[in-house]
Amino acid sequence: MRLKFPYGLVCMAVLTVGITGAAQAQIRWDPANYDAMASADSPDTIPPGTSITLQNWQQYKKFMPIGIQAMFSQQYPFRIGSDPGFTIEVGPTVSIPMAKRLEEDTEKYAGQTRLVKIQSGGYTVKGYVAGVPFPKPSGDLAGEQVLYNAFFGFIPPIYRYVTDTSLVDRFHNIFTQVTEVIYWRLSHISDPTMPINPPYGNGYLQTARYFVLSPEQTRYTTQLAQQPDDPEKVQEVYVFLPSLRRSLRLSSAARCSPILGTDWVQDDNSDGMAFQIPNFNVKLLGVKKMLFITHANNPGMYNNQNYNLKSSVPAFPGPSVGNWELRKVMVVDTSPLPAIGSYCYGHKVGYIDPDTWTQLGWDFYDANQKFWKFNLIPMRPLKIDTGDVTTFHSANVDIMWDFQNQHVTSSNVNAPTQFASQISADLKDAATWAFPGSLSRIMR
Repeated sequence: MRLKFPYGLVCMAVLTVGITGAAQAQIRWDPANYDAMASADSPDTIPPGTSITLQNWQQYKKFMPIGIQAMFSQQYPFRIGSDPGFTIEVGPTVSIPMAKRLEEDTEKYAGQTRLVKIQSGGYTVKGYVAGVPFPKPSGDLAGEQVLYNAFFGFIPPIYRYVTDTSLVDRFHNIFTQVTEVIYWRLSHISDPTMPINPPYGNGYLQTARYFVLSPEQTRYTTQLAQQPDDPEKVQEVYVFLPSLRRSLRLSSAARCSPILGTDWVQDDNSDGMAFQIPNFNVKLLGVKKMLFITHANNPGMYNNQNYNLKSSVPAFPGPSVGNWELRKVMVVDTSPLPAIGSYCYGHKVGYIDPDTWTQLGWDFYDANQKFWKFNLIPMRPLKIDTGDVTTFHSANVDIMWDFQNQHVTSSNVNAPTQFASQISADLKDAATWAFPGSLSRIMR
């Protein structure tokens, strides 16, 4: 299942450069880096039409996530250059509406959801029905509330797309993989054509299936990831191996194993939210004003040629992808509690947009508190079958840069996302295809 280059292995030569300070220093986990970011209620702004380049980026540093700051700093192998392809064009901030039924369910059920502390020291939720569980996060547990808004974030009952995934190693070799991705929402559904909790859901929130179409030597390799709706339960992952003509269930300890040879690990599924929140210490680092791409161009965002794959920062989205805009984001830090045992990340910091509670990006630090990876999720609102135009996780461009091992994985949707009205009748049978038994049908 793994590709031929060493994804997930620790590089023997540890990078010794950082974003600030003296040479031989490395970015380390420090809340002060996030305190320095522009507060959402500050008058500081960037006028639409501004072009941010290597020459003037320091003026706008406080509006950038740590991963983008690292690229501009010139102190990592991933270095923003003076080429026009690295220019960040700033556009106006445009609000993104929630789906109508999601808003209705939020108004109806939000007051029923509560946080409950468990033995691990973290918090789970009780009483959640549908909608946004905590529409106005506040208090000491605001961070947990934000994460659960994202964890239970809206997705349509079913959607399908095909991705062109580019995997770039430290020598700029590019390996391509084409994958069909299907998501099924199995419970807590906010859709006028579906019950909130259909009987086949069986305690699962959603299922994601990744079916490899190419290269030929890995064709038919399939991963099925089931997310329980109980946040205390670990994600269940099954992999069909065509060489064996059977499927295997991965160990619950495989949360840090790569997804089909990429730079994402299993806990990075669902745009970063497939981890057990109750096993983490969570803190809201602030509400900030940050640059992200949320209204990308069509078709520019879907063209791999617009992502500078052979540049000094492979897969950096060029101006043709679309404008960046200042978004009000909730910045949330998670760090593992002792109950989880050994874990790949010492800290992961999420940038979550409260318009639709969608994840826009993540900063990752290793177990030694050193900056490790950055995940950027350029997106655009999509029109779904209900007529709503909104954003939701896992139907966007998704880019992960591994700064320590100099790897990049860029996943780009290569055709319009399909919803229930455009998907074949058999795949809409979630009671069959969203569960592990369906893997036995592959290659038949």
